[in-house]
Amino acid sequence: MLLTLRPFRPPFRRMARAAALSMGLMLAACASDRAPAPPVLADAAPPVYDYPFTNPWAATVLGTPAEMRASFPATVEPERRRLTVFEDRKVPDGFWYHDGLYYTALLQERRAPLAFVIAGTGADDRAEHMLSLGRMLHAIGMHVVLLPSPTHANFVVTASSSYLPGRPQQDAADLLRVMRLLRDRIGKEVEISDHYLTGYSLGAWNAAYTAKLDQEQAAAGGGGFGFKRVLLINPPASLYRSVTKIDGMLYRGLPGGINQLDAFLDQLLARLSEAYENTDALDFGNEDLAMDIYRTLDPSDERLAAAIGLSFRLASANMVFASDVMSREGYIYPRNKPFLTTTPLSEYFAVALRTSFLNYFDDVYTDHYRARTPGLTAQALIDQSSLSSIGGWLAAQPQIGLMTNADDVILAPGDLEELRGIFGARARIFPTGGHVGNLEHRAVTAHVLDFFTK
Repeated sequence: MLLTLRPFRPPFRRMARAAALSMGLMLAACASDRAPAPPVLADAAPPVYDYPFTNPWAATVLGTPAEMRASFPATVEPERRRLTVFEDRKVPDGFWYHDGLYYTALLQERRAPLAFVIAGTGADDRAEHMLSLGRMLHAIGMHVVLLPSPTHANFVVTASSSYLPGRPQQDAADLLRVMRLLRDRIGKEVEISDHYLTGYSLGAWNAAYTAKLDQEQAAAGGGGFGFKRVLLINPPASLYRSVTKIDGMLYRGLPGGINQLDAFLDQLLARLSEAYENTDALDFGNEDLAMDIYRTLDPSDERLAAAIGLSFRLASANMVFASDVMSREGYIYPRNKPFLTTTPLSEYFAVALRTSFLNYFDDVYTDHYRARTPGLTAQALIDQSSLSSIGGWLAAQPQIGLMTNADDVILAPGDLEELRGIFGARARIFPTGGHVGNLEHRAVTAHVLDFFTK
């Protein structure tokens, strides 16, 4: 089958949609139209943490049941906007839809603090967790700006200075550049009092390094933000260790790895068809669908792990392809070949899908930075990807907090203890929830809001 960029976007979205739809187990994000529940702020006592899923794989996939979510009145509609970061950047014709960096704003009508939220791996500003965090922070009186992950193709193409995401200091510099531009733009619309920062998953990891670089720039007279509070939500302790673990998830349910994807999806579709052959048409707007499918299929931990690993691999494929086209590294896409809207993508997609983040790290990222920094080793780059590399600084920052789960599936053995050692009493660790699965639970939301209103 010949794939071209028009009319779908990003390059591999068609495959991503097919996989996500076929694997309804990953569709906790499917239900976007939710009936409002009473605001969590209305409760005087802290909500009880009664999150129902003790299986971390199920928690990661299913999220929080509707009846346990905190919700807020829809006082403002999230507004998607576009920003030009580099005026002279020429975007390849094939990336015509990346005509600027896309972000989402939720603004107050009065003077208020401005909170930046950074998305997780491969996610953009409209991801479910992003919108949830945006509504939370807006409900307590903040201006909110939601930013795509530096690993999202839109950021790579329009806002990355290196086109090679993953190096913490470089990503932090790129994020601060974007934040300064947005602060100046939004400051012309509304009055800003203070600045706050948060992110989930990789976005939390990014937030830690961004806060540190901001402080360094301020000390050097660079006019930093001076973030009043920074909350890291489910960050990896080490990007390299977490990516290694996530890449391994794909093989838990697919012994042959990505080469067994077609058979895996065919089997899943067959089971879904058999389960629903005597029912009316599926209502994909039904927020209970993910739970219904989960109960019907009763997937093993291995299958759930494979679903999570596949989701990450799809995000990684988009990042690696965009990075390769923009950097002209020639790893997947020929460096001297123009990237056009009519460029067939099937062969490049096949390669990108079979390229893990670790392949990208070993074959592209490491070579690129070692060539530019004499004496730099691959191990040094790995060490730089760990929060321990800035652990002493983080431990001395009372304004920075950690919120994570004891059963987070992206944490490698020893990572939780490492995070506890860095943050001490500033770490709030919930017993269950998997990887960001409990973010919308009333008790978790209450902790987020309490952190930012202290």
